Amino acid sequence: MTERHIEHKETLSNGCKIKVTAEILKDGSLGMFIGVYKPDGSVIDENHDPRPHMLDMEAAMDWGIDIARGTGNSQRTL
Repeated sequence: MTERHIEHKETLSNGCKIKVTAEILKDGSLGMFIGVYKPDGSVIDENHDPRPHMLDMEAAMDWGIDIARGTGNSQRTL
C-alpha cells in the first residue's frame, strides 16, 4: 500500500500557529499529529497520537484542524 500524507499549517489571528498532519500508514492505519504553538514558537500542545473515531483521512484532518484552531484561538497573546 502506498503511503498518503496531508499537512496543514496555519497562523491564527492571535499569532498562534497550528500544524496538523494525517497519513495512511503502510498497514492501512491512520497516523496523525496535532500541534499548537505560541507566536514565539513555544509549545502549547502537541498530540502525537490523536484518535479520531471511524473517520477517513480527509475527515480526520478536518477534525484535527478544528481541535487545533479551538486550542489556539483560546490563547491570549500580546
